[in-house]
Amino acid sequence: MNPLVSIIVPIYNVEKYLKNSLLSIKNQTYTHFEAICINDGSKDHSEKIFYETVGNDLRFKLYTKKNGGISKVRNLGLALAQGELISFVDSDDTIHMNYLEELVKGIVEYDCDISICGHNMNYTHITMPVHFPKTALIKQKTALSFLMSDMIIMNYSWGKCYKKEVWNNIRFPEDKIYEDIKTICRTFMNSSRFYVSNKLLYNYNIHQGSISQQKSAQQNYKLKCAYRYQMAIAANKYPSLKIFGYWNLIKADVIHLFDIISSKR
Repeated sequence: MNPLVSIIVPIYNVEKYLKNSLLSIKNQTYTHFEAICINDGSKDHSEKIFYETVGNDLRFKLYTKKNGGISKVRNLGLALAQGELISFVDSDDTIHMNYLEELVKGIVEYDCDISICGHNMNYTHITMPVHFPKTALIKQKTALSFLMSDMIIMNYSWGKCYKKEVWNNIRFPEDKIYEDIKTICRTFMNSSRFYVSNKLLYNYNIHQGSISQQKSAQQNYKLKCAYRYQMAIAANKYPSLKIFGYWNLIKADVIHLFDIISSKR
């Protein structure tokens, strides 16, 4: 079995990083994929870099639209996807050459609905690896507990490969932040078996000024709303998972307080 993987790549003003990201996709050992690259109204040279880097590779398709935000881009990608499997790669991140091969193997060979790999969180001066101690097959409740702890299985769309049917009737909430927290838990609720690889195959690059680095009081409130939404969905089936939701609410306030104190130094 050699399923087509649809890789959804949002592009917005990433000229400094786009070439490396596209090349990391192009150089995959698993070659049966389509890369759906969506230019969300970039004002820099991202479109030019796309054509210079992968313009001659028919697996890469570029769609250009008026700026509308990351959720609208991902939803368009899901609508355009022709593959049996879905994966997401942010255009300022890179993936290891075996990323697709490992994640497809997890779904095909072990009959899983979602496969997940380890990742490197690359800050300016330090890299933090995040992964399971060993590769494992886990069931829904265990996967949800790790997702809600947001420590090893993270609340991000990237670093995962999904059967397309997992996304039936699920789309990212538009014009919202922390959209992944509200969405990925729903794909987990649509899944029963998970392959979790301990291999570090995704490089998440965190830049100064990115949304993950901005924590105003309003954003903290919206983050907690997203955690409450996630907790309500998961705890409706598994009440014992509420503890992870409450922990996230406390954690959000602690991190926000730390940010306030740090900003005043």
